[in-house]
Amino acid sequence: MDSEALKIFEQYGLAILLGALMGLERERKEARLAGLRTFILVTLFGSICGQLAETSNAQWVIFSGMVAVIVQSAMVHVIRAREDLSAGMTTSVALLVAYGIGVLVSRNQSLAAVSLSLATTVILYFKPQMHKFSHSLSERDLFAIFQFGLIAFIILPILPDRGYGPYQALNPYNLWLMVVMISAINLVGYVILKFAGQHWGGPVLGLLGGIVSSTATTLSFSRHAKKNTEFSMMGAVVVALASTVVLIRITFLAGLIHPELLSKMVLPLSIMFCCGLLPAFLIWRKCSDEQAPTPEPKNPVELRQALLFGTLYAIVLLAASAGKDYFGNKGVYLVSMVSGLTDVDAITLSNARLAENGALGNIQAVTSILIAYVSNLGFKLIMVALVGTRQMFKWTLLCFVCLALPALLIFL
Repeated sequence: MDSEALKIFEQYGLAILLGALMGLERERKEARLAGLRTFILVTLFGSICGQLAETSNAQWVIFSGMVAVIVQSAMVHVIRAREDLSAGMTTSVALLVAYGIGVLVSRNQSLAAVSLSLATTVILYFKPQMHKFSHSLSERDLFAIFQFGLIAFIILPILPDRGYGPYQALNPYNLWLMVVMISAINLVGYVILKFAGQHWGGPVLGLLGGIVSSTATTLSFSRHAKKNTEFSMMGAVVVALASTVVLIRITFLAGLIHPELLSKMVLPLSIMFCCGLLPAFLIWRKCSDEQAPTPEPKNPVELRQALLFGTLYAIVLLAASAGKDYFGNKGVYLVSMVSGLTDVDAITLSNARLAENGALGNIQAVTSILIAYVSNLGFKLIMVALVGTRQMFKWTLLCFVCLALPALLIFL
């Protein structure tokens, strides 16, 4: 079999498989507009139209085929309406997608065709969950999603991509890109915490709280422990796990900006992560089965909050650059210790950016990030002491010592 014939068989075979993938999901529906065979045929039809358009250089064939699929779906809808049978638009649109996937296959866009068919099948299959999710969204949740769209897709593209100010450290595009990254992580954590956290226990709330905000989680659970002293041990577990998950967040952010940092930070952060999990697990085993309350997080992508983080990141970036210039590594470490009291993300991103630009060595960047993290642990421990209970402070102190000890050994 020559290569040309083999290529044709591969194209049409892939079209059949992708059409069958979507058709299998629709075949399970009782009141279906189209099933397995229809989806296979529509995908094949798209491949045929795409190939005809390419060989005859007549692109109108693809448009005509799409019109034919639309007319066929409309006719079926009219017939079902006359017979008082319900017929939604989902399957009709899915048939158009199947036709487009067939055209992509004929144009050797196999990766795009497979990705789209998988995505379409997932969307069709999870209809009940998607309906439930959309109905459970509050106005504040929708507002958070709209604000993220404003931050990521309207403000970011119009910002200039060049350096300004002292040390040329202030690049508006890069500054806002960091805001978008943090907002995206916070939004994902917010959605997971809102819809999944309420059904699980304290440890999972701690893990999710570390994605959203470990500082806010610490404050929330310290207040709850103050009102209900029996919750002190579980509160310590939640706070410890939230602070431990911050290590994963730090690694992800630093690796995203400057992947070379990962070779220097994976080992110490992995040891700290394991040392943080161990005492939290042992304390959790001693806890009662009392249900942990789900904290009510704030809007994770509020525009004011985004502006505050962008400002903080710019200040930290300038301060780290100036500290390095005037005082060497000691200046960078001092800035890390101070800025890490309230936020670790800004110092992580700024140090990763400076290391990427060559203004800071990789080892110095990792060290300053660890200093900021330990400083943040100290701030949260003070928060527990002032807001929470003595018992919660005792167990949190144990967990934080285990978290910070590997980093302190590195400093020594």
